[in-house]
Amino acid sequence: MKTYRLKIAEKDFEQIRSLVLASLPREAGSFALAGVADYGSGTDVVVRRPLKISKEDFSIQEEFRLGVSARAINGLIALCEKNGLGAVLCHSHPEDIPYSPSDDYGEKRIFEVLYRFIPPKAPTASLLFFPGGVRGRVWLRGRPDPEPISEIVVLGRQVMRIQREAVHRQQAGSFGRVFDRQIRAFGQDGQSMIAQAKVGIVGVGGTGSPTAEQLIRLGVTDLTLIDPKCFDGSNITRMYGTFASVLRRRWWHVGKNARKKVGLVAAHLGKINPKARIKTVASSVVLEDGAKSLLDRDVVFLCTDEHWGRSIVNQIAYQYFIPTINLGMRITAENHAISGASGIVDIIRPDLPCLWCKQFLRADRIAAESMPRSARRALEQEGYVEGIDTPAPSVVSVNTALSGLAVTLFLQLVTDFMGPGGDMARLNYNVMDGTVARGRTAIANECVCKKVRGFGDLKTLPTLRDLSFLEK
Repeated sequence: MKTYRLKIAEKDFEQIRSLVLASLPREAGSFALAGVADYGSGTDVVVRRPLKISKEDFSIQEEFRLGVSARAINGLIALCEKNGLGAVLCHSHPEDIPYSPSDDYGEKRIFEVLYRFIPPKAPTASLLFFPGGVRGRVWLRGRPDPEPISEIVVLGRQVMRIQREAVHRQQAGSFGRVFDRQIRAFGQDGQSMIAQAKVGIVGVGGTGSPTAEQLIRLGVTDLTLIDPKCFDGSNITRMYGTFASVLRRRWWHVGKNARKKVGLVAAHLGKINPKARIKTVASSVVLEDGAKSLLDRDVVFLCTDEHWGRSIVNQIAYQYFIPTINLGMRITAENHAISGASGIVDIIRPDLPCLWCKQFLRADRIAAESMPRSARRALEQEGYVEGIDTPAPSVVSVNTALSGLAVTLFLQLVTDFMGPGGDMARLNYNVMDGTVARGRTAIANECVCKKVRGFGDLKTLPTLRDLSFLEK
């Protein structure tokens, strides 16, 4: 059975709630432009931005009745058509009562007109606010009745989940003794939130593999691992879930029989929790199938070294409203001695700066990574780019420390255990002086994170279907 969710940034959610509850006990309303994400088992309505309705455009405003002028509705239709987006109609009731027959008639009438002007995939949905709560529904073309929204996901310092029914929460005592120590820290509800989170990890090497192991041990039960690379002997010093026995089985890492990293890590995680659902994607995230495997995730960890893959996931975070935790570690060494070591952990989500805003991504690096191997080598020899195919220094303890910081920020996202102190965008880890400090950057004007915000499937991701040209 298909489920429907609505995703919205906390700032926008609070703005809409304030607008529609401002005139209580009289009803009030607001609009929003929205994109959509369809990932097979579910569909997300993604709110790009709210639209205020002026008081003059409320033709009727009573305690249990609301009318909006044709001018306001025509303005909404024009914006949807111009931007290629769908719409969310928002209004209030003075108490916790369901949608009325008047609501049914009004929404259906507006959306039947809107269908003529918006893309076939564009969503049509509504939110009904009342003191102390909110409910929602989705109208589908050709269907006489709407479908309920089972969950509203509000993205801020915490991923707050407002569920129509608490069907996913595990009952007290259902975790047994395994998570007793964590329940003492986060409570039963906190452990349920951890177990409920669907997580993706892009890159399962030096930072991705310790992240995966920590998540499984914390109680995450639904994990997607993405990495196209094969295991080699040097991985064993920094990659959790790999053992000397793999090195002795030569056929596992030679030619067509090369053993993929994701398979080794998944097999290891399965021993920790045999009941966990672990999906492996032995593909690059710059490929269409690899990127699409992230669209049903609640949180993504970005642990790849490649700028090209990072840029795709960075865009997904804003286009589809999937909070992403980016990890980056750099160790420099001269004459076999470490001269510098530092790491960063970024939270990238709507209303926080993206990796382009932070100048973490480099266009020249992406261009080089997307060239055939022979062309990349020529650029490196000429000094235009550095280290694309050259292994970088890596130390397992340093990677694990950075991974621990990132997983702790994941716990903040799902449980809000830090409270207001958990509202952060970056942690800077200086290995050489043993310090961790917060960092902050402004959102850049005209950045891609603004342009794609909330469009979902209504904008095309810059992915490819084949990467064989890279081997030339």
